[in-house]
Amino acid sequence: MNIRIGTDIVYVPRIRLAVERFGDRFLQRIYTPGEQQDCLQSSPAQILPPDILRLAGRWAAKEAVVKALGTGWVGIPYLDVEIRRLATGAPGVCLHRKAAHLAEAKLGEGQWHLSLSHDTDYAVAMVVFHCQP
Repeated sequence: MNIRIGTDIVYVPRIRLAVERFGDRFLQRIYTPGEQQDCLQSSPAQILPPDILRLAGRWAAKEAVVKALGTGWVGIPYLDVEIRRLATGAPGVCLHRKAAHLAEAKLGEGQWHLSLSHDTDYAVAMVVFHCQP
């Protein structure tokens, strides 16, 4: 069995500052429409602190995924790594386009497991990918 692990921690005020400074341009570049729908429970004109925590958690999760892939962001657009809420309410990993092709070529087929946590100032994510060689 092949196991890959990735983890990341994000300083939440950094994400809040990016949203305040760049607004929709930042959101559209980093988060898929589905992620925005999952995260933004308030009006897009006034993003509330719980929304920022969810966005920071998604950012940490995306970083953890590319670390588990072993590539970092080299050649992978942010929107190719999507963190969505599963039917159970748990967070899940969905790879698209370049990220999906890279994962298939490098790791083969397998299953992602993701854990997210956050408080006022930090969001952390840990991801595990396991597959049969």
